[in-house]
Amino acid sequence: MRSRSEDTWFSREIEAMAPTIFRIAFAILRNRADSEDAAQNAVLKAYTNLDTLKERRYFKTWLIRILKNECVNVLHAQKPVSNLDDCASVGYEMQVPDMDLNRAFDALSEDERLAITLFYYEGYSTKEIAKICEENDGTIRTRLSRARKMLREKLSEQEAEQ
Repeated sequence: MRSRSEDTWFSREIEAMAPTIFRIAFAILRNRADSEDAAQNAVLKAYTNLDTLKERRYFKTWLIRILKNECVNVLHAQKPVSNLDDCASVGYEMQVPDMDLNRAFDALSEDERLAITLFYYEGYSTKEIAKICEENDGTIRTRLSRARKMLREKLSEQEAEQ
């Protein structure tokens, strides 16, 4: 049984991370309902397994890793359908008013979207992202570089079409 102070600490951490949790799930799944489900399942798993967390300072990394795994489970369970209405209805700062940028972002792989979201929206370093994704730092830097290049190309193509 957890102490009341542990429950309070957990609740405060989750409340502070709620926008981040949703942004990360949405970056991977690109569907509001699936993102909410994955986020809720990740929080539940984190609470249930809180005793396996060795140090509280690693809570964010630990939770994001659980969330990433939940999103992968959703992707394996069903093929997600990206819906422009979902993109337009996102309530957190993930909403991008530029629909061209949304379409370019949708063209990235899940891993690229996750790296871009963690780096640019959440402010994680490449080393922190590598730890979350359980990959090496060089892989993350390459993934970010490839994603930026793809975004530039897609936006240039879309601009040329207009």
